[in-house]
Amino acid sequence: MLPIENNFLSEAASLSWKRCHELGLKPNDPVDDDILTGSHIHTLLRQNEQIIHYTEQIFEQMNAGIKQSGQMALLIDSAGTIIHTVGDVDFSRRALAVQLQVGANWAERRKGTNAIGVAIADKKPVRVHAEEHYFSSNRFLTCASAPIFNSTGELIGVINISGKQEHYHAYTSTLACMAAFSLQNKLLLEESKKEHLITLRELEHTALNHPLPLLSLSRDNRILRANHAAIRIVGSDAIGKELTKLDGFSVETIHNEHPKLWQSVSIAKQTANGQRLYTLRDIVGTCPTIIQKIELAKKAAMTDFPVLLLGESGVGKELFAQSIHSASPRSAEPFIALNCSAIPDSLIESELFGYARGAFTGANKDGNAGKFEAAHKGTIFLDEIGDMPLRAQAALLRVLQESTITPVGSSKSKTIDARVVAATNKDLTAEVKAGRFRADLYYRLKGIHLTLPALRERSDILALAVHFLQKQPFPCPFLTEKAQHKLLTYKWPGNIRELNGVLMQAVFLAGEQAIDAEHLSLEEPEEAVQPKSGEDQPSTLKDAEITVIKKALKASEWNLSKAAGQLRIGRTTLYRKIEEYGITLF
Repeated sequence: MLPIENNFLSEAASLSWKRCHELGLKPNDPVDDDILTGSHIHTLLRQNEQIIHYTEQIFEQMNAGIKQSGQMALLIDSAGTIIHTVGDVDFSRRALAVQLQVGANWAERRKGTNAIGVAIADKKPVRVHAEEHYFSSNRFLTCASAPIFNSTGELIGVINISGKQEHYHAYTSTLACMAAFSLQNKLLLEESKKEHLITLRELEHTALNHPLPLLSLSRDNRILRANHAAIRIVGSDAIGKELTKLDGFSVETIHNEHPKLWQSVSIAKQTANGQRLYTLRDIVGTCPTIIQKIELAKKAAMTDFPVLLLGESGVGKELFAQSIHSASPRSAEPFIALNCSAIPDSLIESELFGYARGAFTGANKDGNAGKFEAAHKGTIFLDEIGDMPLRAQAALLRVLQESTITPVGSSKSKTIDARVVAATNKDLTAEVKAGRFRADLYYRLKGIHLTLPALRERSDILALAVHFLQKQPFPCPFLTEKAQHKLLTYKWPGNIRELNGVLMQAVFLAGEQAIDAEHLSLEEPEEAVQPKSGEDQPSTLKDAEITVIKKALKASEWNLSKAAGQLRIGRTTLYRKIEEYGITLF
């Protein structure tokens, strides 16, 4: 039996309490106060010199926020010993009473249930708050920890953020995870650089001592490297010169197709306009919903089924479309994008299928290949498919059914092999019911359909904000608590695209200061429809939603787009709620 009732514990803390009980620990026992000092701590710090150095860089960016929130950040080795700390001075003094200091060990067997010990034991991120701590002396704390792993998956340490329980912040766990992830990446990059250097030295040694003449050439046949045997033939001044005479030399091109490598230069995949394509690694997010969508996109990429991406404007549909192509077996082939809403009705067929020579007045005299032909063997991305005219929908359906196209003005058909990814911010089921979208085309396109969440529905807004700020060409500015609160409570009608724009403006306004709420230029929401005097107030959240939706629909004369705009929600979300609540015109 555990010493007290523990139904208030999280699952991780509950399991930790059981382990502590099995170790014979008691909540009111004095905690282990053994601290490493002298030569022992100096040896430990020397052994962890590199990881401490990188942690200092990460903590430096977090330090202002940590101090302002009355917390401290710690780096702990894999055995549970604290090896580096930063943070609020006043809290640090209180923390000394429970030995949150360099040299103290916070493994479960010494300090009972705590975020550091549980993260080491479970090898997972964890928060331990207030009464969840096993030892009563630690229950004034709230702590969040995230494990750090090396390239082989071995636990090498923990990042922890601790503070008084009354200073609890929901974003602390996310911050600890981001710091651990950043530190992990720095360590992996350094290890990769060292391995690359060793490999180059090995190859150089082997080549220099090889008895046969060996040359390395650039794409334009210029000599990059030559071993001793080759120098005797081409001369010591030949490096950088063009090799015009290849007699006696057998030339072999060495490259990797995904992506192409030539010598030590990597050529990134590009779209038709020369821009680099996104990959799944470019999709940032810790929200469980977006992580699930990334996993589904990864699976969808390995099939050849059509994909339909649904979601409001600005949620990242093109990002997902490019990433699916980049992860697919077609990644070496073209990715062709077409915005169906930006092309006049009269030209969309020629854009999709091309046109023959002299097909119409003003046409290119030699004819022109359409988007489907350009995407042959690759992927065609049909953005805003919900705005495609009905006449073009019929032509598109024929291509999907027969895998052939007929250019405008031509009688000859061409076989086409292109994977189709389509996207729209419209509710296609509603469009089908309204007669604006063909049902047979809809079912052809939705082989695999992914609905991407709106930003206001995600739990990682702050993590995304930090990511965008880190992409700025200067040190990442800090978001104050008021700024974070403002970001979390805003409804984000423009989604991720709006968030990025707001942060760019905030960086400009803040200058070298921390970004505060006043620097976030957010559009003020329209005033909610107020009930008239005498009207019954809604008693539940559902009743409130029904009341507000009905009034918005009435005010807009059942124009769903206008009503959705007034309510600051997506049209798809509004339509779903109308069906869910059974709201009718009468």
